[in-house]
Amino acid sequence: MNLRIVVTDEREANFFDTSKLVGPLTARGSVQNGAAGLKDTDLETDRPGRRHNGSASVTRGHSHGVDGERSTEQHDIELFAKAVAQRIDADRMKNSFDKLLLIAPPKMLGLLRQSLSTPTRALVAGEVSKDLKRHGAEAILKEIPEDTFFH
Repeated sequence: MNLRIVVTDEREANFFDTSKLVGPLTARGSVQNGAAGLKDTDLETDRPGRRHNGSASVTRGHSHGVDGERSTEQHDIELFAKAVAQRIDADRMKNSFDKLLLIAPPKMLGLLRQSLSTPTRALVAGEVSKDLKRHGAEAILKEIPEDTFFH
């Protein structure tokens, strides 16, 4: 059995394969989020809208910025989660793995979970809600739930 391990945060996703609980991990590539770390003002070309209280004839009406329900930064993270899910789906269709383990911070894990296709979701053997993106193979292997291979 081949386990695909996806270790991701909001900036990068790394893909590994292993066939046993003690490793070793074989790197299978990565996906980068080119817009990660940029501020909304760097991602947008326009200023947020303005809303004015009072009528046009009132010279001392209040005005304030209007920021939509979602920021551009949040939208970019959602697009990145979808790109990672597409890569996972493409690998699933090539039969590159039998089971899937997702490792990501809580927010990213939720977005990734929502973005996976139904057939791929069926292969998820486990999830680890931690940020291990900047940790080595040893730390990743320690976090693999023992029942992942027997799920």
